[in-house]
Amino acid sequence: MMKKENGGKKRGFYTATRFPDRSGGDWLGPVVDYKEIELLRKFLTTSSKLMSRKRAGTSAQEQKSLKQAVKQARFMALLPYTSV
Repeated sequence: MMKKENGGKKRGFYTATRFPDRSGGDWLGPVVDYKEIELLRKFLTTSSKLMSRKRAGTSAQEQKSLKQAVKQARFMALLPYTSV
């Protein structure tokens, strides 16, 4: 029987380095306003879709407010509906 070289751990994609942990003690969640475009873009994927709660690290209430803010920003033409 062959022994695995890396101790049995999977190699490749690690979400911890790609998306920072937002569940720390000082993280109170995003204060969402549709005019804060840079904050809203952090929660959008490259195809301009809203990130899932698990991936973004937000609660249900924060996710709802993000969704409303993104919809308002898209309506006001501050954010694109789709990416090009």
